[in-house]
Amino acid sequence: MYRKLSALIVLLVLLPVQAAGLTCGGPGTQQAPTAYAAAGGEKLAACFDLKAKNVALQLPDGRIVTLPAAVSASGARYSNGRETFWEHQGTGRYFVGDRLVFEGRPATEAAYDTGVTSRVLTQTSVTGNGRQIVYPAAGQAEVTAMSVDIAPGAETGWHKHPIPVYAYVLAGELAVELEGGRKLPFKTGDAIIEVVDTFHNGRNTGKEKVRLVVFYLGVKGTPNVIKKATP
Repeated sequence: MYRKLSALIVLLVLLPVQAAGLTCGGPGTQQAPTAYAAAGGEKLAACFDLKAKNVALQLPDGRIVTLPAAVSASGARYSNGRETFWEHQGTGRYFVGDRLVFEGRPATEAAYDTGVTSRVLTQTSVTGNGRQIVYPAAGQAEVTAMSVDIAPGAETGWHKHPIPVYAYVLAGELAVELEGGRKLPFKTGDAIIEVVDTFHNGRNTGKEKVRLVVFYLGVKGTPNVIKKATP
């Protein structure tokens, strides 16, 4: 039921893609498949394994490599010291050393009639801190859409979400600080895959008002936002 509801949010549709030769997902696994396409048509398939904390990549030449999770200031980063894969705001980048070998956006985009254009803003199977996206399994579905404005220098205050939350930055610059000090920067035109069950604080770092449209995939009777208790 919640997976059907997620399809209503066109801006943030999550469509797993599995490439031939790269096995991903299935009962008992914590794996999430995603595919990326470069501007020149090259394809890269990725299988994020949340249990093993690694990613398996099928590169455009057909070679399959597996990289362990690595420390990242923003996005999800995997590296063995020589090869690196970095997924940030829906763009996947594969490096050998410092050389960028592949850069691509999600391979699947919506198809409409002539006269209507579409653009995938982001497509990922993980939240901003690299955790697998999981939809609530029980309770009555309740989707909430909100507009949120943050004045220059203002903050949201420390809070967390027990359910998936997605947002789009209509205007402004926003820095989201997570517990532990990690910061995720966002600007006009960015899509935000909110962290779940992790306290965070959003701050307007620019000179104009931050304007957001936010979608909560919630459960009736369960709060969408939980504020952090002050000492």
